[in-house]
Amino acid sequence: MSSWEKCKEFFCSTHQTEALECIRTICHPPAGTTREDVVSRFEQLRTLAYAGCEENIHSGLHGENHFCIMDEDNQEILSVTLDDAGNYTVNCQGYSETHHFTMATEPGVERTEHAEGASGTSCLPATTAPQTAAEYDAVWSAWQRAAPKGEARGRAAVVQEMRDCLKNGNPVLNVGGAGLTTLPDHLPPHITKLIIPRNNYLTRLSRLPPGLRELSVDGNLLASLPALPPGLQSLSVPGNQLPSLPDLPSGLRKLWASGNRLTSLSALPSGLRELIISSNRLTSLPALPSELRELSVSHNLLPSLPELPSGLQELSVSHNRLTRLPESIISLPSYARVNLDGNPLSERTLRTLRNLTSAPGYSGPRIRFDMAGPSVPREARALHLAVADWLMPAREGEPDPADRWHASGQEDNAAAFSLFLDRLSETENFEKDAGFKAQISSWLALLAEDDVLRAKTFAMATEATSSCEDRVTFALHQMKNVQLVHNAEKGVYDNNLPGLVSTGREMFRMEMLERIALEKVRTLAFVDEIEVCLAYQNKLKESLELTSVTAEMRFFGASGVTTSDLRSAERQVKAAENSEFSEWLLQWGPLHSVLERKEPERFNALREKQISDYEHTYQMLSDTELKPSGLVGNTDAERTIGVRAMESAKKEFLNGLRPLVEEMLGSYLKVKARRRLN
Repeated sequence: MSSWEKCKEFFCSTHQTEALECIRTICHPPAGTTREDVVSRFEQLRTLAYAGCEENIHSGLHGENHFCIMDEDNQEILSVTLDDAGNYTVNCQGYSETHHFTMATEPGVERTEHAEGASGTSCLPATTAPQTAAEYDAVWSAWQRAAPKGEARGRAAVVQEMRDCLKNGNPVLNVGGAGLTTLPDHLPPHITKLIIPRNNYLTRLSRLPPGLRELSVDGNLLASLPALPPGLQSLSVPGNQLPSLPDLPSGLRKLWASGNRLTSLSALPSGLRELIISSNRLTSLPALPSELRELSVSHNLLPSLPELPSGLQELSVSHNRLTRLPESIISLPSYARVNLDGNPLSERTLRTLRNLTSAPGYSGPRIRFDMAGPSVPREARALHLAVADWLMPAREGEPDPADRWHASGQEDNAAAFSLFLDRLSETENFEKDAGFKAQISSWLALLAEDDVLRAKTFAMATEATSSCEDRVTFALHQMKNVQLVHNAEKGVYDNNLPGLVSTGREMFRMEMLERIALEKVRTLAFVDEIEVCLAYQNKLKESLELTSVTAEMRFFGASGVTTSDLRSAERQVKAAENSEFSEWLLQWGPLHSVLERKEPERFNALREKQISDYEHTYQMLSDTELKPSGLVGNTDAERTIGVRAMESAKKEFLNGLRPLVEEMLGSYLKVKARRRLN
């Protein structure tokens, strides 16, 4: 416990501040202190003490030059001893420090020095700031004397400014462009506004005055900020080198921090109205306060935006990586201004923006965007080079496994597939999934051996790189689905019927998810349908056992799909599977291929019957409906009865196929999809 913690019990709360200042002066005597000054300070403490407690404060107890404060057990808490040599010794709870009063170079002026061996430790709390003008002046003078070469004049000017500020009670301190590299450890305690303009070179700030309301440090070299005062309302720190910000005070209204090195922001105060934070390295934003009126985050790395406050008046997000926009942007007031220039907005988003802003009677915000969208073509590498990046290097003496792709590089759509592979290496899966490269390497090995599958896959790559990263991932899922179906069609599952049913279940689940995703897309104006479809696939990968789906996606937060949406989708898919899968499987082409190879006579008989049923039904409809109406030879009428005849024949074919499928796959079809309890 410090001496003050023990002493303060002698004083009422209204006198404690004055008593603390008096004790500080006793412990750290200013130059020129005399015996009379010491007597006066101890007498002042007696006057401030509770009635009866003044007896614990003594002058001359052990001689006229000994002064002390005693505790209830008559043990000294604090004492001061003077001697004829001009020594002033402070003793306090085992701490001792002696000051020497000697004449300085100017007559009549004294200075105080610590004696050799003094501890230099204060008997008061270490966090206690100077209490008197003299103490502040001593701190500032020491800082001025320590000025490096070339900074002395600037420090002298700032010290004079601080002295005037303290003397006159000016709440604003502007240190000017004095070329400072540091500030004193203690600034005038009463100031509410601190301005440190350009042409200074501060790398850090000392502890800030507790009552500060505005802090402006523009164009310095700050790499960090101290804890911010709780009442701070305005923080302006553009043009520094800050990688992060400290916790922001709850009452902050204005935050300007452009031109730093910020990669993320912590939670924003609820009353924040201005957030100007352009030219940083932000990849995401926290939830935006409802009171926000101006948001400028241009020249960052943002792939998406959070929901926008309804009262936002200025929004500048130019030159980011936005491919879609939050739905709330169309709800901004008509006087709001929005700048979206320089973003790779998806075609769907651009089309929606064009339609909305050009519609008669449009009364939404004024939105500026690149009408034609981005057009930065990317050159495709030779296919074998793109493939080589995914394969293990050849052992010494062995042929390079990528060499076999030289010939494939001449096939249709090979350049598109090369570009697809390069874009695939920039996805979230490549960065975060340690096994992803090995998965693609195995897939490429299969493509190299299968001309038909390779041709199908190359054709799908033509649109895979037309938009954002997640479109590339979605295209990969589609390619893997094609591979599963292709394998079933060519006989991979002929002797693995459980595998055939499992593949069919996965295709059914993917088809159901796509339907659900498209329903969700109809409720959203700006979200790319690819993002929505991928969100359902990615987040339900485990619960729906989707083997063709990768583990990661970049922009789930911008998909508009909620946790509630995912739970509902899982329930819908599993319920549909339990009631509809068997009928769906009857119509699945790969199953027909397997049946045709394993039961050719029965399957082909059903096919022949389907053709016969079609011809019979068509003739019957023609005789009973077209002839009486005189429509024989009418193309539209004949097309209509042709569709009806085909549907009837297909129904009979599936009815005939059902017993065969039940006989071959019945035990595998009885497995029901289970719903999770959550």
